[in-house]
Amino acid sequence: MLILPDDVRTLMTALAERGHSVYAVGGCVRDSLLGRVPGDWDIATSARPRELLSIIGGEATGGKYGTVTARGVQVTPFRRESGYSDHRRPDKVEFVSDLETDLARRDFTVNALCADIDGGIVDLVGGRDDLGQKIIRCIGDPFTRFEEDALRILRALRFCAVLGFTMEERTRAALMAHMDTLQFLSKKVILHELVSALNAMQ
Repeated sequence: MLILPDDVRTLMTALAERGHSVYAVGGCVRDSLLGRVPGDWDIATSARPRELLSIIGGEATGGKYGTVTARGVQVTPFRRESGYSDHRRPDKVEFVSDLETDLARRDFTVNALCADIDGGIVDLVGGRDDLGQKIIRCIGDPFTRFEEDALRILRALRFCAVLGFTMEERTRAALMAHMDTLQFLSKKVILHELVSALNAMQ
């Protein structure tokens, strides 16, 4: 069970009281379970963008992804993504009502761990086992995950380096098979990922 920051709990409570499903999700949950201090907290919810602004206020900061930033926390609707013609971002985003669909589009199992409003861990993709075994594993088909977004190659390598994890065999094979897609990333994006890795290792 996690101890959620007050601002995170306040936002989650406001959404839950209006009947929405809501979870802390991603790196904040992963890092908390590893005993690391999260750099930031993210919330995923069944509420749509207009509902978010109405319920929690804040500012729309996520464009087509519907993210609203309130109290320094990013709150994003559950969504489905499709069509990654530039090997980086989805061509189509569709808001959905269920957590399972949202988690299926994410990159790695350890980044799809969730915490409910009471701090209870919700794991629909085997992320907790992989966290315990220190494994980076793609959600679903790894060849599809890397074909969709070339940045996931650098992210996988960063997590292995920073966390001291190893890469699951099929995930590694898919990563190596898609190394050529790094050409679709801008120098700015690559630099940002490298700097993030260096900062995390300090």
